[in-house]
Amino acid sequence: MEEKVQRAFDDTSVPDGIRSKLNWIPIIIMMIFFGGTWVSPMFYHVTERYNSLIIFGALAMLFFINIRWIDRIRGRDYVLYATVLALILATVNLFIIGSNKGCILIITDFLLLLYMAPYLSFTKLQYRTLAVFFLMMYGVWFFHDMEFSYNTNTGATYTVFSYFAALILLTFIAKKKEILGFFLVLTMLRTGTLVMWHLARGAFMALSFFVCFWVLFYFIRPKEHKRLYTFLCIFAVFGSLLFVWAYVSMAKTGFNAQMPFFYKNIFSGREDIWLEVWNMMKEKPLTGIGSGFELESFFEYNMHNAMYDILIVHGVLVFLLSAFVIISRLMLMRDHIMKDTYTHIAGAAIFAIFFESFIDMDLMWADYTPVLLFLLMTTFSLHNLGEEKK
Repeated sequence: MEEKVQRAFDDTSVPDGIRSKLNWIPIIIMMIFFGGTWVSPMFYHVTERYNSLIIFGALAMLFFINIRWIDRIRGRDYVLYATVLALILATVNLFIIGSNKGCILIITDFLLLLYMAPYLSFTKLQYRTLAVFFLMMYGVWFFHDMEFSYNTNTGATYTVFSYFAALILLTFIAKKKEILGFFLVLTMLRTGTLVMWHLARGAFMALSFFVCFWVLFYFIRPKEHKRLYTFLCIFAVFGSLLFVWAYVSMAKTGFNAQMPFFYKNIFSGREDIWLEVWNMMKEKPLTGIGSGFELESFFEYNMHNAMYDILIVHGVLVFLLSAFVIISRLMLMRDHIMKDTYTHIAGAAIFAIFFESFIDMDLMWADYTPVLLFLLMTTFSLHNLGEEKK
């Protein structure tokens, strides 16, 4: 299967004239959405309830522009089969249990993005436009902290995620003149300072994991340590559920303590959310419980864990199919991550976002999807910033 996927990647990596022109439409839509969301608090609050729908429109266009889906079906693309089947089952389940139907867009956006990431065909100009755009978006917050205009946790996480994307172009610039490497250090310090100033645990974890994975991939290269990398891919999915179980089990012991440098305790409410929805899930393991419930443990229906959200909302079967899609794409990244400096950065950032989403939903939140798209494209070597090999 991996050989077929790789061959498909090779066949679709060079865009034709029509595709390259059409791709500007979803690219511009995502830039307007992402830019408006994180520059204008009013835009953010107006579009927040439609964010998954807006991103779905852009991703659907990218899918039909770039993916030869009929050929993929005829060619027995099992990842596409799993993606389609997961979304069909998820939709059917929502009708069976009478849940809100809007939540189907969240998992649709996520799986659609993961499936088509290796096949996207952007031109050099399109990729560089995105690189410059994300550097500008990071720069806006670098010089003017707007986190209190949104939510301190959300703002800090945006700062870190946009930093991951901006780091691609920053690194390219620093390679032109070594003295400009000073800006790499400065941006890391500035980002870390903002995160600590706003006491954002999720953003701190994302930044910390990024550093850890960057070092890990540097010394233990995925292409050479295949078993370890395979374990890492599986743990990124199932380890998230294991974390939920361990967290809830530890909370039941009664132990608690305040986290160093942060204002909250180690156990500050997620254990109650996860236990409450699990008790509901036990009655509907195949269909899931859907969304829109009023929880006793929290003021909004938020799982604070991306993989747990798929399991609880859509059921066991959809989760297993989704896990197959996710792991297959992470595994496909293995031979690309250390091709050059940029794939190294992007690969570390993607795993950081996966592991940060053990305690939050940022991996699947539409407002961050453009960043994840850019990082995935970079990881799959679909970039045009340099040819340096490592």
